[in-house]
Amino acid sequence: MNSLLLHTKYPSTFLLLICALTISSAQAAPKRHVFKNPEIKMVVIPRTAQQMAAFYEGREFPINAINATRDACFFTIGIHNKSQSILKLNTNNWTFTTATETLSLLSRAHWIQRWKKLNLPQRFQSTFRWTLLPNQLDFQPDEHEGGNITLARINTPFTLTARFAKEMNSNAKPLIITFKNLRCAEDPAP
Repeated sequence: MNSLLLHTKYPSTFLLLICALTISSAQAAPKRHVFKNPEIKMVVIPRTAQQMAAFYEGREFPINAINATRDACFFTIGIHNKSQSILKLNTNNWTFTTATETLSLLSRAHWIQRWKKLNLPQRFQSTFRWTLLPNQLDFQPDEHEGGNITLARINTPFTLTARFAKEMNSNAKPLIITFKNLRCAEDPAP
């Protein structure tokens, strides 16, 4: 459908599209952190509280659930197994460290408890769970997977060390990827 027809037949849709494009281009894109070698490509993208709120609002989440996500620091993770071996993802083998402490992922169990306290309907819980990176996954050769991880919001930089075991060879050294100076994304100043 060409834009002129969209504009005349669906004026409110056209206006919303223009507003969305204007808003998204006015905001700075989040800094993408990328690691790649012959075995794997991994991308880490910090997301602002405002970005996540807009995402869940677009899926009609109740305001109390949207507000609950604002306390968390979201990162979208993308992984591509470029090797000919199976790589084993287990986020329990990932570490998040600042200069003075070790951080913990906000687990699926954490979110289940949070949603229970808010009496969030199951359909929203399922949608939220769907957006998270699986805790464990066997990456087949050339497989892609992605999703969000969450931590408690902090203002200091931290290091993510992601470890992937290699299938079929218990003596093989794990694949270790380090991302330094990650930060929770901040909403733009008003």
